[in-house]
Amino acid sequence: MLERMRRLVVATAVPLLLLLGACGDDPATTATSPTTSSASDEPSAATSDDASAEPSEEPADAGEGAAGTPELLDFTATTVGGDPFDGASLAGSPTVLWFWAPWCPTCRSQIPQVQDLAQTYGDRVGVVGIGSLDSAEAIADFAGDAEGVTHLEDVDGELWTRFGVAEQSSFVVLDADGKVVFEAGYGGSDDLGAEVDALLG
Repeated sequence: MLERMRRLVVATAVPLLLLLGACGDDPATTATSPTTSSASDEPSAATSDDASAEPSEEPADAGEGAAGTPELLDFTATTVGGDPFDGASLAGSPTVLWFWAPWCPTCRSQIPQVQDLAQTYGDRVGVVGIGSLDSAEAIADFAGDAEGVTHLEDVDGELWTRFGVAEQSSFVVLDADGKVVFEAGYGGSDDLGAEVDALLG
């Protein structure tokens, strides 16, 4: 009787163990094994060619966005003080956009020039600083040293990408229609005043 029960237990246990072992060979599990090569291990053409992976070197066209707003100005952002900012508010007058990073010594050395622009042209020209490449706190600290300028927080770099900016410090000058008329990369800010004067006639 005891021998018969032992055979019954063995006969029941073996198929059960085989069934459980087969579950471990699930194709979905095998495909994600570190030792298995898969297509996801190789860079895909779609990823390497994706324009959104890196900031665009060409700004968007100055077409029309929502409600007739110039396309480049069809954005919303937040000032370093936490207030909402509508890019459409820049339409109708020339604008100087200053793209800076808090830890950049060149950006810091340009503070007096940018403040002078804002003071000289007043309401006739928008002067907007766009801080990025650091934390919101660091951006706010730097902006506090550059008073008289509207500063936007761009921690994620969305505005930098929108305007085709890839380095600090950079300047982009827009005409009253929101079209890019002048760009200056790292340290190239000598012609800013002349460009703004030309736009104002």
